[in-house]
Amino acid sequence: MIFTENVFFSAILCLIITLLCSYYFKKKNILLDEINYSKHKKLNFNNSYKPPLCGGVIVYISSLIFFSNGLILLKIFGLAILIIGVFSDINKISSPKVRILLQILSVLLFVIFSDLRITDLRIDLFNELLDINYVSIIFTVFCLLILLNGSNFLDGLNTLVIGYYILVSVILILISSKFDLVINQNIFYFLIFLIIIFLFNFFGKIYLGDSGSYLISFFTAFFLLDFIITNTFVSPYFICFLLWYPAFENLFTILRRILFSNKIHKADQNHLHQMIFKFFLKNKLINRKYTNTFTANIINLFNFTVFILFYKYFLFTKFLVLAILFNLFVYLICYLYFKKKLNHF
Repeated sequence: MIFTENVFFSAILCLIITLLCSYYFKKKNILLDEINYSKHKKLNFNNSYKPPLCGGVIVYISSLIFFSNGLILLKIFGLAILIIGVFSDINKISSPKVRILLQILSVLLFVIFSDLRITDLRIDLFNELLDINYVSIIFTVFCLLILLNGSNFLDGLNTLVIGYYILVSVILILISSKFDLVINQNIFYFLIFLIIIFLFNFFGKIYLGDSGSYLISFFTAFFLLDFIITNTFVSPYFICFLLWYPAFENLFTILRRILFSNKIHKADQNHLHQMIFKFFLKNKLINRKYTNTFTANIINLFNFTVFILFYKYFLFTKFLVLAILFNLFVYLICYLYFKKKLNHF
């Protein structure tokens, strides 16, 4: 009963924080989404509203209030990640190299001080390497950076990133409840924050921005690492399974740009979600006003289906690897299909 009251109270307070932040940033004309506003104007969209990029700010303020005192390091370094994202959103850190260096520093210090490290890959040779302290630290930092920046690549459609991490959080809560596993209770509050912001993001009233995508993926990574370290019998590939999409989006983008002799840090419109969006838009399969959100939810529906089919195999590395390979296969097939279709226009 007490927990239910806390959940209800946190939802109400997060809703109030969301409304206040949205109003404040609009009134002060700061952290507004000028880029998508310009795109909408060019496409003659009726909705040329400038949503504030305050999703990350809302999550962080809410976490300060509701996350337990035991997560002080998460709050401190979460603030660093948030600030990097905010400065990126307002174009004060326009250099990708500077941004990645600041991310490396923040994530590295967090991993060292929190001692949350990946030390088991179920392969003896790799585990021997990960037994070396600095190797496991470097590997964990690398994984977190892939996740943070992969999530940022996905943040081009309403609800895609926020919806994806809602699914990840729900699956984590589901298996902990169903199979009596230990889970950090703060994830329940985190899920509430995400759901509230999802509703606003669904209707295009607020956006995550770099700050939001960085912070949400950073918090999610913490809860997953904590879960794997606490429940040592759970396969580490369960994390890979849950985070395959943003991680592979980042790795595939890097390889694609290297292959076609493009600058790795130079933004493009060739991500899978962007091609699906353009395909729906050009074929006029749905009202252009709703194409953005519709595309995001189609992608998340696929991920939801795969999560439901395979989540019970959280102990079995072979099944999880199979699920990951299946996801990568579907991604590549879809990428080639939509790329070919768009070239016909």
